[in-house]
Parts: sequence; C-alpha cells; structure tokens
Amino acid sequence: MDFNFSRSIELTSGEIDLLAVGETVVDLISVKESGSFAGAEDFRRYFGGSPANITMNLASLGRKTALISRGGSDGLGEYLLSRLQERGVDISGISRDEKSNTTVILVTRSQESPEFLAYRGADSNLSPEQVSAERVSEARIIHISSFALTVPRGRRTIEKVIELAQGQNKIIALDPNYRPQLWRGGEIGQKYIKHLLAEIDIVKPSLDDARFLFGERSREAYIKEFHEAGAGLVILTLGADGLLASTGKNRQHLSSLAREVVDTTGAGDAFWSGFYSGTLQQKNLLTALKLGSAAAAEVLKQPGALVNLPQTGELLTKYNIN
Repeated sequence: MDFNFSRSIELTSGEIDLLAVGETVVDLISVKESGSFAGAEDFRRYFGGSPANITMNLASLGRKTALISRGGSDGLGEYLLSRLQERGVDISGISRDEKSNTTVILVTRSQESPEFLAYRGADSNLSPEQVSAERVSEARIIHISSFALTVPRGRRTIEKVIELAQGQNKIIALDPNYRPQLWRGGEIGQKYIKHLLAEIDIVKPSLDDARFLFGERSREAYIKEFHEAGAGLVILTLGADGLLASTGKNRQHLSSLAREVVDTTGAGDAFWSGFYSGTLQQKNLLTALKLGSAAAAEVLKQPGALVNLPQTGELLTKYNIN
C-alpha cells in the first residue's frame, strides 16, 4: 500500500466498515488520580478492551462495526455485551466462555501513562474457530489487538485473520501496545511482534509502545525501526507533543489538540476511531490524522475509555480541520 498525506487510503468494498479482533474487558479505574496502586483506594467500573472500544466509538459515529472476541458467562460479560448491543455493534462473533471469568483490568487514573494490573480470563481463549473467511471478506478495514497476541491461542487467531485479510487485499491495522508482563508462551514477544509488522499496513505506537519493542531510541529512530520491520504507515503518538506520522517517503508532525486532560485511558482508542471515521469517508490521510487527534482530545476530558464522540462534521468544525 502506497500511503500519501494528500490522498485518501484505498479501501475494498464491504458491508462492515470495521472488523476488530481482540479483547473485551472490564476496566476498574481509580476514582481519584493516583501515581500508583499503593495510593489508589476506590475504583469505578468502565467498559474496556481496545478493539471493543473502537467498534463502539465508530458505531456511535454511524459506521457498521463488528467484533470477534471472547467473554465470560458471568455478570461482567453480560454488562459488556449489553453495552455493545446498545451502540449497535455486531456481536455475532463474540463467544461466551463457560469455564473462565471475564477479564478485569485495574487502572490508575493518570494524566500521563497509567499503571495497570491484568486479571486474565475469557479473553485468553479467543480461538481461530471464531474467524471465518466470509466475515473477513465483509470488512473494509481489519483492526487487530496486541493484547490478543500475548497468549498462544490468540496469536494463532490473529495469524488466521491476517492470512485471510491479505488474500482479500484488506487494510490491516495494529495497535502495537506490547507489554512484556502480559506475554505468555514460548515465543519471545518483542521478536514475534517485530516479525508481524511485515504483514501490517498501519501501525500506531505510543512512545511507551515503541520503547518496549525497541528500547530507548529517538523519535525518528523509532519511525525508522517500524518501517524497517515492514510497517507501511507509522503513526507515533507523542502525548502532549501530538504525533509524528510517516509514510516511509514523507513525515508529518501534528500538534496535540487537547486543551484539558482528566484521564488518558482510551485516548488511543479514540484516535483510532476518529482516524477510521475520516478514512471511511475518504478524507485524505492528513485530514484523517487530524480527526483522530480531535477525537482523542474529546476523550481526554473525561474518565474512562468511552464518551459520546461528536460526529465527524462537528469535529471538523470544532477543531477547525480543513
């Protein structure tokens, strides 16, 4: 795929705008801002799981989305499914696990990078049998989760998705939020994800993500590392400094649009949602990146990963995006 800032990204046709594959979880986020769990006393329940958040955000923006995931058969699993249905996400690809609980993530509220603790359950049992060629063929964009890659069965599932998607010339996007403490199985996490990048069209690492994969580097060196690994479009998010996007031939820095930061949880998911919304409307790549930044700015104002995002036209006007 040849990416160009002045042109829109070419997409195949399909009945589903976005098919996401990965986790649905419950986030328990500290009520008060805290630098660590040692000082966090009270927690509040929020809908969570990056792929699920993105499908919900996009559905609220009027797009058709579907999710392949695995949840528990407990009350928390019911809560997650009901929220997805309320937003209009196609949940036919979500299986219920009779033997495992719904995965729960404890998160500290923070204006920077929050701490987290993962209590894994049903999401670890996402299986290749849940993926069909027909479902992949229906999608215009495929979004996959690094969280799902942290367990062997999840890796086999994602590998099947990628193989099917490549055979149908689908755009494949990856959020490379690798964290070594989550990785299970014999394969070395860093090596595995670096190898996988050769199969990915769009990748959006944060500075933390890049550091966990490549060690301490400059921003420009991180961009180079991702391209050399095979990624097509690289969007390196820089927190308060905005983002640095690279097509391999050209780079573009965008300043942050955030004016108020209450909680950083879900900002990356919101960016994906705004970016995908612009891409699906055939906006040029630069405009789609700005819409991603605007959506992230909206989420930063409130705790939790899910807020009612303004429609694309409103974001364009509110943030003066041309």
